[in-house]
Amino acid sequence: MIVTKTREEVIAIKQEDHAAFAAFLLERWSDHGFKHDERREAIIRATSEHDNGWGEFDAAPRIDNKTRLPVNFKRVTPEETNEIWMRGSQRFVKEEPYVAMLITHHAYALHESAHKRSGIWNDFFVTLARQRAFLRDALGLTHNDIEHSYSFLRMADWFSLKYCSEPKLGANRPDQYAGYKVMRDDNTFRFRPYPFIDHNIGYELPVYVLDRNGYKSREDVQKDFQVPEMREIILNPLEL
Repeated sequence: MIVTKTREEVIAIKQEDHAAFAAFLLERWSDHGFKHDERREAIIRATSEHDNGWGEFDAAPRIDNKTRLPVNFKRVTPEETNEIWMRGSQRFVKEEPYVAMLITHHAYALHESAHKRSGIWNDFFVTLARQRAFLRDALGLTHNDIEHSYSFLRMADWFSLKYCSEPKLGANRPDQYAGYKVMRDDNTFRFRPYPFIDHNIGYELPVYVLDRNGYKSREDVQKDFQVPEMREIILNPLEL
């Protein structure tokens, strides 16, 4: 769950909805020859499912003892993180091994710089590394093959997460990733250079408006997760 507080409101965005927006960005991405990449569809599929392991967790979110709001994704415990990513990385192993491989690599890459390989994290990294190696060899891929495909997933994930978690993204100066400058101008997501096939591209993002006073329990918060508000995002160039 991505939980964001502003002066006006408190909102939550489910990880699966953030991931869907990331995949939407790749579907319309025209840079780096991506539209001709032989694995384009599988990369988009993996991007749309890269946070699938959060589905069960976000369906009944734990209440943060400090904020009394659904726990933000950055505040989950190591045990919760382990469960989420093991579930998410293993779900597609049999039916869609390439998708499973990219999700596994994402789970590993996302956490390797933030956590020491001890305790529960040692088991986490060892399990993911073995699974990644098994899938890589079964698919006949090299590490460079994986990194090439993963670079698109990681980039789209970064852009989507920035938009979903930072209402004032780039307010002082544009943020940067992979050679792109980005900013959020109300509901317009601006890029320079502009990597998409058209201007004024619209997208509807599901958002849940929360009670800023918080909740007593998981059951209490469910009333505000019944029907999301659909909020429009517009993709356009950033003029400097």
